[in-house]
Amino acid sequence: MNNLDEKYLKKRIEILLEWKSVLLRLAEDELSPFVKWCAENELSQEDQHFITNLCLLFQIHLHPDQGDPEVKNIMRNIKGLFNVDVVEISFESFQDFIEKYQQDKQLIHEWDAREVLEKLAESNRSIELKEKLLG
Repeated sequence: MNNLDEKYLKKRIEILLEWKSVLLRLAEDELSPFVKWCAENELSQEDQHFITNLCLLFQIHLHPDQGDPEVKNIMRNIKGLFNVDVVEISFESFQDFIEKYQQDKQLIHEWDAREVLEKLAESNRSIELKEKLLG
């Protein structure tokens, strides 16, 4: 890449970041805390789907009726998605999944597992999971 192309690319990035800030301010009242956090930390839809599926992986273990065939089916499918047989329901395990994903994807920003759980709970999502993992 020559210097002129690099200069234009940097300028376009600056402009897009300015527009991102403007759009976030305009939509601030309409966005949940989690969606705002995702935008501020530049999470892609794939990243958001990972978080959703990770929460499901942990939450399905908290379901009161582990014998229910539908619960068993969901558990089998979500474990297959993450390629795991056993999941330790702990904050450390949740954090390990996030850290591994971030390493594999080489993301721009690193996420803090505690902050992910808090923003989800502030958006009325995964409240029980946050309480179980963070106490």
